Amino acid sequence: MQALKVAAVPMRVKDMDKYVLVDTDAYNKLLEQTMLGRTWTMDDLRVWCGNKSIQWLKENILENPRYSRQIGQMEQRGQLIHKGRGSAWKFKANVMAEFLESHWEELPW
Repeated sequence: MQALKVAAVPMRVKDMDKYVLVDTDAYNKLLEQTMLGRTWTMDDLRVWCGNKSIQWLKENILENPRYSRQIGQMEQRGQLIHKGRGSAWKFKANVMAEFLESHWEELPW
């Protein structure tokens, strides 16, 4: 158990009733919910991945043989849409974010 240190100096917080202390797991679940129903474009994916280039995303994630089975399954389920060379990519945001989280350590950031 950890202790929460509070300054002994009086602090004024405007509209204190607007704030709540939330544990990390609950906060992360709330963040995940913000992606529900959202669709990412390639540019959104680039931003999520720290502004990596489209080429980097294709080589290391989308067209990487290591992930081809998972990417293919996402495509079959309609969670990833790409109709071929030159067409736009679309991603179901929460599914792609979960994929990235599960493979974060493997990727050559």
